[in-house]
Amino acid sequence: MKLRTLIMLAALTYVMVIGGGLLFYRLFIAYPELERITLAAHQDDFQIIQSTYENDLAAISYLNLDWAKWDDIYEFAKEPNKEFIDSNIYTESFKEGKIDAISIFNEDKKHVFSAIKTKDGFTEIPSLLALTSDIDIDLIFKHEKQFGLLRLNGKFAYFSSRSIQDSKELLPTSGRLIFISLFGEEFKNRIKRLTGSNIKAFPIDTSNHRILPTLDPEKITTVKQHYKFYLKNHNKKPIAILKIDYPNNPLPEAIDNITIFSISILIMLPIIITVLVYFLFLRPLTFIFNKIGEMKHTGKLSDIKIHTHIYEIDEFTKSFNGFIIQIQHYQFKLKSESITDSLTKLNNRRYFDKRYDEIWRTCIRQKDSLAIILMDIDYFKKYNDNYGHQKGDEALQLVSKQLSNQARRGNELLARYGGEEFILVIENINHEQLTDFLDNLLNSIRDLNIEHCKSEVSDNLTISCGACIITSPGSWMNQKKEAALKQADDNLYQSKANGRDRFLITAFKPPKP
Repeated sequence: MKLRTLIMLAALTYVMVIGGGLLFYRLFIAYPELERITLAAHQDDFQIIQSTYENDLAAISYLNLDWAKWDDIYEFAKEPNKEFIDSNIYTESFKEGKIDAISIFNEDKKHVFSAIKTKDGFTEIPSLLALTSDIDIDLIFKHEKQFGLLRLNGKFAYFSSRSIQDSKELLPTSGRLIFISLFGEEFKNRIKRLTGSNIKAFPIDTSNHRILPTLDPEKITTVKQHYKFYLKNHNKKPIAILKIDYPNNPLPEAIDNITIFSISILIMLPIIITVLVYFLFLRPLTFIFNKIGEMKHTGKLSDIKIHTHIYEIDEFTKSFNGFIIQIQHYQFKLKSESITDSLTKLNNRRYFDKRYDEIWRTCIRQKDSLAIILMDIDYFKKYNDNYGHQKGDEALQLVSKQLSNQARRGNELLARYGGEEFILVIENINHEQLTDFLDNLLNSIRDLNIEHCKSEVSDNLTISCGACIITSPGSWMNQKKEAALKQADDNLYQSKANGRDRFLITAFKPPKP
């Protein structure tokens, strides 16, 4: 055999091995990993879309609850009157809110009032069916609260329904209140900023019998440029198709231009390419994917610090590092939003429940004293009715800021407990210190000088407090943290009964088993 033939055979074998090896690496190592990263990114995006929708739905649900527990609307559902509509629905403050349609039914399931927002304000319509056919009134009356998606005049919206109840919740319900809010361009733009994707909802094509999934990030197993999902109403009936596009984020390709170019060069110059591929391609890629594998194994995200002088790899690394920064930013933002009340910027109820359990266990273990304080703004419903919900929100923010200024120590946990109610837990405090603290706290709220002409205790806004203190903690406290909360709540109720703008402190007396 001639040497030239041997060299050619050796070169051909070398090219086949190296070229085949590179192709194998791309198809079975690099490409699956890129697909996995892209799929994980899309799953995170879908989770963000879900969270954004749930946050918006929670906002309208809270507003729906606030209205549904109002004595005026309770009486209106029983005895409709034009004065209520003129003074509450046909107003600028209600028009400027996020509600696009409203519907009220009495307890006999009879339609009382419906209206839809137009450019000139709210316009009354004869029935809920004139608004949408996606709400099942019988289902609405089976549950205290209902929410979900619907169609409204060719557009898509979400709704929240609550039982209409008197503010003290002592009387039977008088009907159901339904709020509807459209998905606007602001929602789509927010999703695009957070995920880089475009979303669009359009009616179901009845001629297309293809079965689509619902949006569930954990069940998305295939990477696509375009995704389609069913949107269902509260009856679980599909009413629209949601399309999610990634126009600026191309999917990873099994065989890309870099791989084709590399194999072509290997055929012409096998030895040179072997060296170049090793030093300029294989080694940095191995480093990159080792770093990715390390991140996958440890669960800790970090940027990849490497410069290869190969544009595509460096651009990939740059894009990947930017993607990591985005994920870390989203993780931080989502974590912050999940524990923070959006209006007052205080800790929310979910975060408080978790931290309260930890503090309670620490108190048992370390035997430090503990005080639980429930606070409620006096006559806040009347404040909202008189000054409007926007002023009510501003008052809540001012009170929250003042409470934060008073509760600044590391052993204090302050949170918004619900509506106009706040809760504070203080460790390592005695009865005298707690009394001084609450005196200062009430005075600080009075010093805000927030006008409240409808209050029955003061011309300015005030608060009432109920406190439960544990001065001799120990193992006897096991399984009694809810009882302590109830005692603080009972003391708050007694403070209100005693005239409000005051506080009541009692030592914790657990109920007998």
